[in-house]
Amino acid sequence: MKYLLAILAMLFATSVCATSVANKSLEDIVRSADYVVIANIERVDMVDGRGRAVTDPKARTGPGLDNQIRFHLRVKKALFARSGAVPPTLVVPLWTEWHYNLGTMQEEASKNDSIFLLKGDHYEPAYPAYFERSMDEQAEIERILLGKGK
Repeated sequence: MKYLLAILAMLFATSVCATSVANKSLEDIVRSADYVVIANIERVDMVDGRGRAVTDPKARTGPGLDNQIRFHLRVKKALFARSGAVPPTLVVPLWTEWHYNLGTMQEEASKNDSIFLLKGDHYEPAYPAYFERSMDEQAEIERILLGKGK
């Protein structure tokens, strides 16, 4: 009986270990962003832990893997930049803990303009999730930027 309980406990623990992040408000993410840009994703690629290109569409990212998905953005307009001008193209490295595969990300990446909330010298997402926002949120994002004194 105790072996059955141990197995059930392990199965339950395994099912709860999916990668996730806490919800964060738009205002919190905007306030933490160093760069707020309107851009579109021109392409999606993947590199391994040594920075070498990975081209297999079935290649994955996630816990324990060294691969990283990157968005290549064409910047249309900077709504905010904490330091200096924003380059016309950016490479945004995504959080490596997400369970992605290259082919799916390449197929599903929107070519439409979006608002990207980024931080740091490497233009990383300001938060692992919710950093790509709809253009419908532009007025709200600009209101937050003005209210913060950015």
